[in-house]
Amino acid sequence: MSAEALQQAFFREMDKLRRGPKRIEPLDLAEVTRKVGLPPHEAVLQIRKCTPLGPQGSGDMFDALAMFLCHLCEHGNVSRALEYTTVPSVLTARLAERNKVKSLSYVAPYEHVAEVLRVLFGATAVSIVRGTTELKKHAGFDVIICAPPLGHRPEGQSHADGFGGELVRQLVALLATGGTLYWVTGRGAVFNTRAKQTLADLRKLGLSAVATIEVAPGIFPNTMIEAVVIGLRRESTTKRFVGALRDLETAEPLASAFLRGPSRKEGASWAWLDAEDQRTFAVLAHARLLHNLKPRGRHTAETLGSLLLRPAIKKADTPVSDEDRAATFLFVPEYAGSRVTADLEEQTVRPGAVYRLPVDPAKANPRFLARLLNSPYGRQVRADASRGMTIQRVAAPELLSLKLPIPDRPTQDRIARIDGDIGLLQATFRDMQDTLDRDWARVLEVGEQIDALKGVLDIERQIADWWRELPYPLATIYRRYHVSQSPRERLDTLLHFFEMAAVYLATVGTSHVKSLRKDWQEVMAKWLHPSGAAGIERADFGFWIGLASVSLKDANRIGSDAELRTSAFEIAGPELVQVASTIGSLGKATEVLDVARRYRNSKVHGGSLKPSDAARLDRELQQAVRDLYEMTASVFRHFELVRPSV
Repeated sequence: MSAEALQQAFFREMDKLRRGPKRIEPLDLAEVTRKVGLPPHEAVLQIRKCTPLGPQGSGDMFDALAMFLCHLCEHGNVSRALEYTTVPSVLTARLAERNKVKSLSYVAPYEHVAEVLRVLFGATAVSIVRGTTELKKHAGFDVIICAPPLGHRPEGQSHADGFGGELVRQLVALLATGGTLYWVTGRGAVFNTRAKQTLADLRKLGLSAVATIEVAPGIFPNTMIEAVVIGLRRESTTKRFVGALRDLETAEPLASAFLRGPSRKEGASWAWLDAEDQRTFAVLAHARLLHNLKPRGRHTAETLGSLLLRPAIKKADTPVSDEDRAATFLFVPEYAGSRVTADLEEQTVRPGAVYRLPVDPAKANPRFLARLLNSPYGRQVRADASRGMTIQRVAAPELLSLKLPIPDRPTQDRIARIDGDIGLLQATFRDMQDTLDRDWARVLEVGEQIDALKGVLDIERQIADWWRELPYPLATIYRRYHVSQSPRERLDTLLHFFEMAAVYLATVGTSHVKSLRKDWQEVMAKWLHPSGAAGIERADFGFWIGLASVSLKDANRIGSDAELRTSAFEIAGPELVQVASTIGSLGKATEVLDVARRYRNSKVHGGSLKPSDAARLDRELQQAVRDLYEMTASVFRHFELVRPSV
């Protein structure tokens, strides 16, 4: 029977159970999955979904952790494996299906859990026991996986840490020489004093922590606590593996990187550190983010306080003292996400919530500092120094302690001057737009001004060569458009380019939402199957534009909403959240794509098109090409999403 047929049979049996008078228990589910023939690992996922054992959701992170651990067992010369569990959601169910591990045992201290496991695995060679004493005669497991309950402290065990350390102490006696014990627990064990003492005690017994893998929420029943997998071995090691398991796709590559052993190379989700280095991968990822955001060029690291005339700062609503009358000021709102200015008149935050910093003119240009603190790097370091769950504020001492990359004074002045020139150009463009809105008689004058600027910037050449920077497959289509000779072929290719741009933006938006939201399945189900409208099954140009619009708008909201941003940070890390904040701006491009869609539907469809008409429509669509370039080129260039070979 196919996997789809098995699923349908399971759902039919579940419908019968739901119509019954009693509450559905894990044992009932286990018997149903066994009856229809679901493999154990699928049965485990169904138990998590359909009973109060786990949080609402798909169980993707639990499955990712199971894949990670099973890959370690299957490719790590493991013949005997043991898992300690207090719930029926075992992580190693796949091992019983693939027969790559000769002996698979479970310690299930609660009878109801053991009973469910016996049903799940049936007459297989899996061994299920109630306590570790039953296994002492059969010690020597190559891999032990311990997933103890969180917060449990047995009476009479003063050394219990609430993370299951007392169970780990019992299980290490069953570990074979050269074997590995994987302790699956809450991420707080990395920082908790008692858990640290447990690790110290294990070191005295000769066990070293060889791996620390952070796991996104979704592992523990009825919680959204982040997890960690701590790998322990009886060996003295000079290196330690750190990583982050965030989704199904990273499970096997992460396990393979650990099995290969120490390497100088760093992966996107893992790295090898010196054994004494206590940093986690989250710390490394954050350091990578800051490194990527930091402006390049010669500079020295200076604290913000060292650039001031006096370290004592006051709020902007207090009177300026006589000694500060001649000072130049920097105005920094206490809210981490607000804009820094060199002029109080430009502030949008009330003066009582704005710090007034007297800048030493010999050391820094206030306008340069405002530019730096408003940049992606500056916003990130301010966010790192902030406190508060709902409203993030930066206290004065933390603000003065911010370390910033500071170039020499002439470079600061040049940057400030260029920034001012850009502001003037933007103001000029706004004035031109206002002129066109009010007085069409001046269109020739404004056009000449624009042509002069375009001649200097060579914008037309940049747009023509855009294919060099576009991601694949847009680059190929855009290049074919420029080399086509037939007017009708050129027009068709250009319209195809616009439609594929909608598909591409929809893919970018939905992939980021999937990576950053816990409830991505529910959200995307509404987008892909909208009520009262055609869904993904009948996707057309308009559908892709709509999907791109809602997904990119949601990505932008994730980057700006405090609650969603915190959740996304836990799921995917800081770097991807920063990317999502930027790609959200691509949503504006959907308005341009809708213009192209209307052109295609009203002027191109419905019969033959003369070459002269095709050439005319091509010329009319050039403004849409320029608009799309303006809205997307800088983002594509910044992230280099997928570059064509040139």
